[in-house]
Amino acid sequence: MKDFIIIGGGSAGCVLANRLSEDPDNRVLLLEAGPTDHDPYIHMPVGFSKMTAGPLQWGYRTAPQKHCRNREIPFAQA
Repeated sequence: MKDFIIIGGGSAGCVLANRLSEDPDNRVLLLEAGPTDHDPYIHMPVGFSKMTAGPLQWGYRTAPQKHCRNREIPFAQA
């Protein structure tokens, strides 16, 4: 049984899980969406730029950008 279950391993979720786990009496579970992390780019700091397209992305795009000829820009989740 866990004391805290955090859904989402983004920046805030990871910080919250870290802070809660500083107390050794707390049992914390951090859940993140997606498949297992077998892709080698996940484990390389420079690999993030290689993951801005493909099966690990959710296909987010910005709203049309006025100063970019109203293009929608691919938006990688962190």
